[in-house]
Amino acid sequence: MEKTMLITGSNRGTGYGIAQYFHNKGFRIVSLNKTLKEEPWLGEIECDLSKREDVIAACKLISHNHNRIDVCVLNAAIRRLSYIEELSETDWEDSVSTNYSSIFYMLKYLLPLFKVSNTYTIVMGSHAGSHYFEGGAAYCSTKAALKALVEVFIQETREYGMRTTFINAGAINNRPKGNEDKKMQPESIARFLFDLVHSNPEIIFGEIELRPALPLKSNEQGISKLQYI
Repeated sequence: MEKTMLITGSNRGTGYGIAQYFHNKGFRIVSLNKTLKEEPWLGEIECDLSKREDVIAACKLISHNHNRIDVCVLNAAIRRLSYIEELSETDWEDSVSTNYSSIFYMLKYLLPLFKVSNTYTIVMGSHAGSHYFEGGAAYCSTKAALKALVEVFIQETREYGMRTTFINAGAINNRPKGNEDKKMQPESIARFLFDLVHSNPEIIFGEIELRPALPLKSNEQGISKLQYI
């Protein structure tokens, strides 16, 4: 029987790499994208995750059209990087609604479908949620809050046979910004997630941290690094 994966933000970068890998392994893909890639195999539903009404409407459409979702990868996020003093209210609100609230709404409104499907849910987090930096108020705080939301979801849904994993990811080569050879590749992330989904069903990996194997070297070494925290 053909399996179905639901994914957000599959029109580029990590999301596209994950969707393509699962598709090549025989999964039917259903995507929620704000900007459409317009490749038929992606099964795109146009959805602006910053808009509550769009997210809820998409969830109702998915529940109506699909009897089961085997894997759900909540990947989409925006990065609005600016110092607090300069961060616009619009960028803050878009970050909260896209990176955090949309995931709450999807988990809430798709849960009845997930229960009958024993859906494996994967939520893509970031090192930004635990390694904070200047200009990261919107991005860091939404990713940090997301970890708490996922942990609560795990505790509330394990009794239904569902597995959920929060991926705490380091640098991924999503967009050409230099040092691509020192970042994790989308294909590598996709391969890891595919193996994770097919791992021992008796085990829940609540949180997994992923780091590049060959990171950039800091100019400071040893205890001197503490001066920069």
